[in-house]
Amino acid sequence: MESAGLRPAESTGAPDIWFINTCTVTHVADRKARQTIRRKIRETPGARIFVTGCYAASRKKDLRRIRGISGVYERKEWDAMIKNIGRVENISANSDQDNDFGVHNFFGRSRAFVKIQDGCDSFCSYCVVPHVRGRPRSRELDDALEEGRRMIDAGFRELVLTGIHLGLYGADLPEQVELADAVEAFANLDTDVRVRLSSLEGPEVGQRLLEAMARPGVCAHLHLPLQSGDEHVLKAMGRRYGPEKFRQVVDRIRDTLHEPAISTDIMVGFPGESEQAFSNTLEFCENVGFSRIHVFNYSPRPGTAAYDMRPRTDPRVAARRSKRLRKLDARLQAEWARKFIGREIRVLCEKAEPDGWMYGYSDRYVRIKTPAEEGLRGQLHRAVGAKTDGCELIVSLNGG
Repeated sequence: MESAGLRPAESTGAPDIWFINTCTVTHVADRKARQTIRRKIRETPGARIFVTGCYAASRKKDLRRIRGISGVYERKEWDAMIKNIGRVENISANSDQDNDFGVHNFFGRSRAFVKIQDGCDSFCSYCVVPHVRGRPRSRELDDALEEGRRMIDAGFRELVLTGIHLGLYGADLPEQVELADAVEAFANLDTDVRVRLSSLEGPEVGQRLLEAMARPGVCAHLHLPLQSGDEHVLKAMGRRYGPEKFRQVVDRIRDTLHEPAISTDIMVGFPGESEQAFSNTLEFCENVGFSRIHVFNYSPRPGTAAYDMRPRTDPRVAARRSKRLRKLDARLQAEWARKFIGREIRVLCEKAEPDGWMYGYSDRYVRIKTPAEEGLRGQLHRAVGAKTDGCELIVSLNGG
């Protein structure tokens, strides 16, 4: 967009062009995309609106029926999208689907996300992502590192390495690299910047990656989507592990890393999930002792294998199960936060709220808060845990 002569509206006033990048992982994401589009049409009459992303790829015809949209484009059509703005004839940036890794600005953020991988070919039975994001593909490490350096120069003190299927990083590159190489290389960029990994599939967490994560500057935090703690549900989901194999991965992580945070995703209400299956999930989560659980309800996605699976779970039953799991999550988060009372930790101060507190996260992904002061935001600080407030850890800062 910048190569096409565009400037972000944050620096030039009210926008005359909107780019709305959409998600379609759940029906809630679809609804939010539609709401956002209609709100921008209503609030900024006369502005041109271009819609892209995964919902655009899966529902292009439906979106084109909405009056006020200037164009609907898949990710591989970004060149055409920008050319159709009418400002340029040639785009210098290569944005085809195999090379859609760009440098990003994070206005108002304290951490930067560096995308090093895209695409997935796992085809879990509930997931539409492989249908809209394509095959796995990796970004060349030197290119990703260059973006990391620019983010550090811009003042970011945490870099999050992201991907759709991050554990596959490097498998498609001609040079022999893997995720552990990327972690080590990013950890070497700056000793005053920390590196965090986004979501990973548990069975892809190997010993070499864990050894790379044990380096100074790498957050001892792994987000491993479990989805279910029941053997039969996992098999119906098309997941490539059972509860026992997942638990073995967790044990290996805890044997290698010092007090790692292990967070997870749990899907509630998958077709055929019985009360016993849910109880198995609840028990498994408690026994593992996750530091955080992201709970979400199953969402039927047309085109996926699970779409036609029966019986579907009654939404009221799914809501009750979600509530029970979120209650467990709150307790586990609180227990995890209490572990750090009286201990020195490193925190990134991210956002001051009107309540007078500055919020952020520790390297082990404990949400922290400290009295807001000028100059704290966006910086790493040494701190000592004082007490907990529910799931949050109140800290006193000891400087940089």
